[in-house]
Amino acid sequence: MSLLQAWVVIGVPGLVVVASLFVGQSQIRALAGYGVLTLLFAFFLLIDGGVYSALVVGIIAVGYLATGRGTGSGGPEHHEQRDTYTRV
Repeated sequence: MSLLQAWVVIGVPGLVVVASLFVGQSQIRALAGYGVLTLLFAFFLLIDGGVYSALVVGIIAVGYLATGRGTGSGGPEHHEQRDTYTRV
């Protein structure tokens, strides 16, 4: 399998799945997204000439981790703070 075929068959659909797993605030889906990114990273390391592709996948993973996706560090949402408002 060439590098182009690997991207078309596994890389692009895998990144679409990863992007869909990181939508929302679910930590379980985010962990699944990190798992898929790890599998993609390992897959591209095993392909001949795929070291730079693995680097791209790794940079995407670091970007998701740096923005706090799936870590639950976003704080409470506006609807979770309703008890602090004055009730009439």
